[in-house]
Amino acid sequence: MAERKKQSLLNGALVLSLAVIVVKLTGVLFKLYVTQKIGYTARGYYATAYNIYVPVYSIALAGLPTAVSKLVAEKAAQGKYKDVKSLFSVSKGLFTLMGVIGTAVILLMSYPYSLSVGSINALPAVITVAPSLLFCCIMSGYRGYYQGLRNMNPSAVSQVLEAAGKLIFGFIFMNAVLLGGVEFADSIPFIRDVVDDAVSAYSAAAAISGVTIGSLMALAFIVIRHKADKNTLSRELVDASPEAESKKALRKQLLAIALPIALSSLVFNLTTFIDSWTIQNRLQYVLDNNFDTVAKMYPGIIEATGYVASQAKELKSYLFGAYDTVLEIKNIIPTFTITLGLSSIPVLSEAWIKRDKKGAARAISSVLRITMLISLPAGLGLFVLAKEILMLIYGRNLSTAPAIEYIAPILMAYGISVCFLALAQPVTNMLQAVGRTDVPVKSMAIGASVKIIANFILVSIPAVNIQGAVVGSFLCNIVMVFYGLYVLKKETQAKFDIKVLLLKPLFCALLSAVGAYAVNSLCRYFLEGYGINSLLSAGNISTLLAVFAAVLIYAVSLLLTGSLQRSDIRMLPKGEKIAKVLEKYGLLG
Repeated sequence: MAERKKQSLLNGALVLSLAVIVVKLTGVLFKLYVTQKIGYTARGYYATAYNIYVPVYSIALAGLPTAVSKLVAEKAAQGKYKDVKSLFSVSKGLFTLMGVIGTAVILLMSYPYSLSVGSINALPAVITVAPSLLFCCIMSGYRGYYQGLRNMNPSAVSQVLEAAGKLIFGFIFMNAVLLGGVEFADSIPFIRDVVDDAVSAYSAAAAISGVTIGSLMALAFIVIRHKADKNTLSRELVDASPEAESKKALRKQLLAIALPIALSSLVFNLTTFIDSWTIQNRLQYVLDNNFDTVAKMYPGIIEATGYVASQAKELKSYLFGAYDTVLEIKNIIPTFTITLGLSSIPVLSEAWIKRDKKGAARAISSVLRITMLISLPAGLGLFVLAKEILMLIYGRNLSTAPAIEYIAPILMAYGISVCFLALAQPVTNMLQAVGRTDVPVKSMAIGASVKIIANFILVSIPAVNIQGAVVGSFLCNIVMVFYGLYVLKKETQAKFDIKVLLLKPLFCALLSAVGAYAVNSLCRYFLEGYGINSLLSAGNISTLLAVFAAVLIYAVSLLLTGSLQRSDIRMLPKGEKIAKVLEKYGLLG
């Protein structure tokens, strides 16, 4: 019988990571453009819409993609390919149902939610993004199926198409509104009667419309791709496999895996929702009651915007929008490591079902090691270059520049803690792969409680306000990671080599961070006054050179310390040849 082609853990992660790089760069560039065009206040409405969409999206999809991926991987490992095809059919119906329910929930919650966080002008954006949930749910059924068969290519291409649609159509519709479409948009019944800042409200909605159109484009691609696909599961494999179980039995198996994961996601995403709501609610509270105290902390913002006590709501939206830009930057890092967690599910599930403890241990070690190799230098880079990175991205706009000196310390704090955030999802995915779906629920419940309590207390303090939001996130991720690793180690009996997993990457990351700081400082000293324009200023050139130096120093230090392994290099293009050369000179661990 012909063998089915499948990708290795790291190869699959590389495919998804390349897609993520394109998606994230596209997303960052688009949000940079959006913020430059509409300012922090409208960006706050944009973020408010996302903050209800993402939790409901995650809850609607909770468990099912992971369950499909895990169960497909297990059935394929057992040669039960008729079950695999039947599982795909069952999952499509479940995903469509969840998409319809999730979209209805967002639409029904849109008005009370916008009112409760003091951002009624976010209502058009919330309504605009709601249909995307249905498209994403259906699409995730296809993604879970392909990922379970260890074919990450369809997921990767659909992600790129989704990002392209978001960029292109968001750009077109946002500019259409800004160039005179406000009057047309403001003719919508009911909505026109509740918004009080039409330009900001409708420009934010137009910008987020690309999310909905992009998800529809990605869904269309993956459906057509599946209909034309004749290679993933050949007829020979399917015909030679045992008869499929009943759809009712398969549905029960799916739900048995999905429900505990769904509960975990429910806890996490309700926490995210409450987190966002708490931050905005408490921030509005301190501004309503202690406007002068808060205003004195941000003299540059007050001077630039002219906000007074009667405009506390506008200042709240501005500060929340500025804070959201920090979240966007720090969230780039864990996005890369999420792909490792997703790729680990079918690999680890297959090893677990075959009782291959050595294979399971290798997969766990690879995920943890690569996560640390990515997150440590990136996090320390954010710490030493926080203000410079923000200046590079937002420093040329008169609306966004005044906030930079105040949000830079927040980005620095997230830089130190980002490795825990980067580990959280891969650890959760690996626990799910080995059947311990209860652990993420417990750890998230504890972490979530700590996070919400910390936010409620710290953000309510006028002298701390929005800057206190970092503490709760940090504590939540520490709880989740350490508890999850403890159980994972106990279940799989995997041995964690601290030198390989932590000490070597940390040493190399510290070297790169020191190098970045030194290069940035020296370049600023020698280039001061030689900038070409606001984009290619001395500061921006110094920042780019510092980032380049950090990457170079990190790569060299990894080789000299033997922190890279042959499997890491082999997943790169021409990786086998590169690995042989490096091994020849003793540069691989």
